[in-house]
Amino acid sequence: MVVDFTKFIENFESISFIGLLLVWMSFLIGIKFPDWDFKMKIKHRNILTHSPIILWIMIYFYNTQQNVEVFRFSIMGFALAIGLHMIFDFFPKGWSRGALIYFPYVKMGLGVKGSKGFIFLTGIYSLFLSIKYSQTYIEVILLTALGVYTIVKNIKKEEKFFRPFSFFTFVCVFLSAVKYDEISGSISFIVHLILEKVKILF
Repeated sequence: MVVDFTKFIENFESISFIGLLLVWMSFLIGIKFPDWDFKMKIKHRNILTHSPIILWIMIYFYNTQQNVEVFRFSIMGFALAIGLHMIFDFFPKGWSRGALIYFPYVKMGLGVKGSKGFIFLTGIYSLFLSIKYSQTYIEVILLTALGVYTIVKNIKKEEKFFRPFSFFTFVCVFLSAVKYDEISGSISFIVHLILEKVKILF
């Protein structure tokens, strides 16, 4: 099934302004949240802020408060931000002590391989949650666009683009294609069109 642009416009218009605002606000909070460990005066990249713990709390409230939409939009934005932050963290300048996952108060931490695996899986899992709590493919397109915009905006600050961009877009496109026929259908159509153009060259 390829995206119907008339239906696309109708679905886009059905998204409330409040919903978009909540996604944006929760995203702005979430993208900075992992670095709040500095404000909490605990070692950087600790398990309290560099994990899905807050997301699980938000999901608990969503499930126990009769699926209030406020929590759904907040989960999508916050999960997207955590996932994107983890993707940036997965490509540090070097895997020194400051780049490793740390357990505060017990003074323990993960090694290089453990930290890599944990950050990698947390990034994918957070993006999965963001897409899981979407209800239309339009919401996923908006979330992906927000993520791409953030990656482009932070090129100078992060000093990286291709690797986080590739990681993020691949995961988002794959997960959204699994959930929504409109996305998978559009991808199949584009791939088919490209292959047909390539055949002409030969």
